[in-house]
Amino acid sequence: MKKSIVYLTIAFISMNSLLAQKNDNETVKKELEEAFAKMWKNTTFTNANDYFKTDVADDYFTNNADGISQTKEELFADKDRLKMLEMATFEFYDKKIRIYGNVGIINGRSKAFFDGKYVAEFLYTAVFVKENDIWKYTSWQGTYSKNSPTPELPMLKN
Repeated sequence: MKKSIVYLTIAFISMNSLLAQKNDNETVKKELEEAFAKMWKNTTFTNANDYFKTDVADDYFTNNADGISQTKEELFADKDRLKMLEMATFEFYDKKIRIYGNVGIINGRSKAFFDGKYVAEFLYTAVFVKENDIWKYTSWQGTYSKNSPTPELPMLKN
């Protein structure tokens, strides 16, 4: 009888531990979803100034679908790109979130629109690192999908 109680106690503790991990994981995924939404709202001409000071990692780096690579300072200085990001609307889907300690990786696909016109589809990877309880945006990789129309974005001609 005592052995059965011990096994039931161990099973109960293990089950609670697994549930706590799942709940913690769901909480972190929600935090990353919020950080991703905040990033898209603020990586714009109007909002970048404050966002880049508080929520973008110092070692930020991006490789964009149009072949441009930029550091934090280069993106912040690229007013044309920030204006373009502000003018566009995006539809995100097939999003997957992975968590590795204080690193969160979000992969998915997106369609970009200008004035309601579908202009591009891309695959992306966004990386966030948790520093001082803030998920900081640290890296971006974008690649045009095979289904993407050929983008015609004159404001991105360098």
